[in-house]
Amino acid sequence: MPKRSLAEQLDQAVQAMLDHPGAETSQVDSEISPLLRIAAELRNLPREEFKTRLKRDLQGELGLSLSAAAETRAAGRPTASPYLTLQNAAAAIDFYKRAFGATENMRLLGPGGKVIHAEIQIGNTPILLSDEFPEYGSLGPKTLGGSPVRMQLNVDDVDAFVRHAVAEGAKVVRPVADMFYGHRAGQLADPFGYFWTVSTPIENLSAPEIQRRFDAMPHHQESAKGSAEVRKGFHTVTPYIVAQNAPSLIEFLQKTFHAEETLRSGPGSEGGMHCEVRIGDSMLMVGGGGEGFAWKGQTRPCAFHIYVPDCDATYERAVAAGGVSLGKPADQFYGERSANVRDEAGNLWYIATYKGEDYKWPGAPTIQPSLHPLRAEPVISFLKNAFGATELGRHATPDGVIRHATVKVGDALMEMGESHGPFQPMASSFMLYVPDVDATYQRALAAGATSMSEPANQSYGDRTGAVSDAFGNQWYIATPVRG
Repeated sequence: MPKRSLAEQLDQAVQAMLDHPGAETSQVDSEISPLLRIAAELRNLPREEFKTRLKRDLQGELGLSLSAAAETRAAGRPTASPYLTLQNAAAAIDFYKRAFGATENMRLLGPGGKVIHAEIQIGNTPILLSDEFPEYGSLGPKTLGGSPVRMQLNVDDVDAFVRHAVAEGAKVVRPVADMFYGHRAGQLADPFGYFWTVSTPIENLSAPEIQRRFDAMPHHQESAKGSAEVRKGFHTVTPYIVAQNAPSLIEFLQKTFHAEETLRSGPGSEGGMHCEVRIGDSMLMVGGGGEGFAWKGQTRPCAFHIYVPDCDATYERAVAAGGVSLGKPADQFYGERSANVRDEAGNLWYIATYKGEDYKWPGAPTIQPSLHPLRAEPVISFLKNAFGATELGRHATPDGVIRHATVKVGDALMEMGESHGPFQPMASSFMLYVPDVDATYQRALAAGATSMSEPANQSYGDRTGAVSDAFGNQWYIATPVRG
């Protein structure tokens, strides 16, 4: 048998020493004995005290732990964590501690005490957050007019959790109920613009069973019913203007647009009047105060794109009736001649005449309500998810600013363009006629709206419910009650 080389003997001896640290070293060639002793000395390096001192020195010099990522993985923390931006991060941290049982892990403050970065933990999940920094494009839902982000909380007792959170300042968006997917769940809105779905599992369901239950839900039956039964002369969406002086506003509409008042009643629940007026093929609801009415509500103006046979003449009548000019009549590249006026109640009127065979675009109603949100995309998404709207088109700048978009809800058209100059967001009100008020009400809550009143039959023949969307608009959802 050939004699092994010194390298092979050393390799075998070192491996035996590593495999059996306490065993006696076997007889080895005298030439490799010094090398084996060195290997034995190196086996226990670096010593624990050296590693501890090195780690301490590095932390002191760099201000951080070089093993933080490894420690995070070892602790089982998620690779991805939500990052919330808020107008008042310090207040939010305090709220999440009180309402959701969060613990604060760290907080980094910048000039003026603003929270540059903080970390809280709810259960086993870290959540990162900071104050708004507009100069870096970091804005929260209060500034943006809503957020597409929804947070999910899994808790042991959803009913008790929601009761406690509400007592600390959260608002119920969707009441706790047993859900088709096997959870008991509800939705909360925190004071800072974020929505939290809180859930407790109550059934262990397969994916096919969840799908079967979903397919059997009322929204499919609603689709089979066809279009909503809308009051004669009304569209699916009818704007509801609320003014400090409703009779004065109606007078402006009559002088400017030859409006016809078809109904006046009251006092209502807030002590004001309720009126309805017709302009062309469209109806407007007008409410609020007036002589002899002890109204105690809040004004809710709106913006309108209104088509008229003669833009110039209508503009002159609007100014003569007390309107403030925001833009004189001018020809537009998209085929209209238009002018802008604000009435004394704060409503904006985009007075337009289409330069075609008719004074309106084919299929366009006389009046289209317009919105001016800070960001249009979340509003369009809400209208789609809550009310089944379809987007007909949009015009955006290269950097993504939506200058104009049109959506269709039932037989009604709504426009929007992101706020700029004098055209700023308004908290408006709308009447929405649907086939099934209960199903639409629930979809609106699931899409992020907050309940104002649950669906109930009314003395005037409608079943109605009301919600407020994340952008401040109110929606009175109605279905005529069939006898």
